[in-house]
Amino acid sequence: MTTEQPRPSVFPSKWTTLALAAFVLFAVNAYSLLRFGGIDAPALPHGDGPDYESIAYSLSTGSGFEFAWQDPQWQAPYLDCDASAQYTQLQRRDWPGPTTSRPPALPFLISQIYRVIPRGPNAFAAVRWLSVVALTLSGVLSVWLARNWIGSIFKPTAEQTQRGSWTYAVCFLVTLGLAIMDRTIRTYLHGFLTEPLALLGVTTAVSVLMQWAKNPQRLHWIFTAGVVLGLVVLFRSVFVFWLPFVALGITLVSYQTSPHQARWWLIPCVFLLAVSLVVTPWWIRNCVLTGRLMPLGSQGAASLRGGYSDEALADWGNWHADAEIAMQLKLDGVAGSDNWTAIEREVALADRASAETWDWIALHWQDLPKLFAMRLASHWGPWRLDHIVWKLSAILGLIWIWRSCRRQGVVLASIFLADSLTTAFLYETGGRFLIPLHAVLYALAGVGLSGCLALLLQNPVHLRDERDEQAAP
Repeated sequence: MTTEQPRPSVFPSKWTTLALAAFVLFAVNAYSLLRFGGIDAPALPHGDGPDYESIAYSLSTGSGFEFAWQDPQWQAPYLDCDASAQYTQLQRRDWPGPTTSRPPALPFLISQIYRVIPRGPNAFAAVRWLSVVALTLSGVLSVWLARNWIGSIFKPTAEQTQRGSWTYAVCFLVTLGLAIMDRTIRTYLHGFLTEPLALLGVTTAVSVLMQWAKNPQRLHWIFTAGVVLGLVVLFRSVFVFWLPFVALGITLVSYQTSPHQARWWLIPCVFLLAVSLVVTPWWIRNCVLTGRLMPLGSQGAASLRGGYSDEALADWGNWHADAEIAMQLKLDGVAGSDNWTAIEREVALADRASAETWDWIALHWQDLPKLFAMRLASHWGPWRLDHIVWKLSAILGLIWIWRSCRRQGVVLASIFLADSLTTAFLYETGGRFLIPLHAVLYALAGVGLSGCLALLLQNPVHLRDERDEQAAP
């Protein structure tokens, strides 16, 4: 008897699809940036871009991690550009000494560009091209995640290899298509903001954690995930609130895999140790400068006040700057405030913000459930039909993974729980905090839709089982 050979797949190999995704995504992102028209302009006036760029300038000139609002050389490109009248930052006063009001990674990265390319139009363009690369790599990782998940969930039989390959094709096209069509995420190419790099960092961390979940005994994967998430925290401090939930997910997987081994708890410890090795030097620096236990610096307290305010309550929980502006004006009236250093000013702002936040909560405690619900609605808000479709598809994808790759499902669930609770209890900015998860959601949407297609085609593939994976050589 002769054994029927499996028919060749009609779908390209993994590396071919990744190369194709990289080419298409880079072309789309580059076109979006070039179409913008202000590629060589300084940071846009709206948002935190000028803050990061000001610190980067100081770092590049050897002044340290501080603002340079009143430095004529820093101001020059902003005064010369067409939008100079929109830069309210040009009226800010410099307070002497280092600052703790911004995380360090993005200013440091921009300063390194300035050391290679002198600050000016070419350097500003280089910063934006860096964002193009970050978005492109995030999209490629999204395709890689989707294909790996499909390979873990569905296993074509010998007779159905050709039909089953269409599951891969649909997953690839949906994931890549979402990365191409999501215009929201490409708006962050224009500013000097953390979103593109945070997106790349979170997508990389999820990719590494998924590799670890396949074989939880491989500690190098969990250590790498900790290092990556530590770097993400240095780009955006808010991610520190993810760590307990992600560590909990890792602990559950570790215990489920080796419940009878006395050292199952070492795995989450390795993860947290790796994070600590990355963030601790910066946290110590902030505590030493402030003289307080303020490892994240002063930004958090002031920002929290903007999330717990009348303006936020009236606007679906979205953060507003009005409360911080009012506090800054109050500090200007404090006797002797003109002689404060930057750190003294920031600590005073943090103290006032904390006091006002708790006062507001005490007066509006009955509104807190409504505020939390509005933040989550604003955060996940599928306000358009296309958003409803792809986010529901992502939920389906998570269900597929939970059914057949439980360990990966637990880790993913812990990440989404961390993201949702962080947003609910802190503040929201019109869905901006969801941006770092977009690439993962693209991949999940691809898995969800292709999984449903597999069922509609009379189940041309068989579900894998984690026990089969463990038994495999």
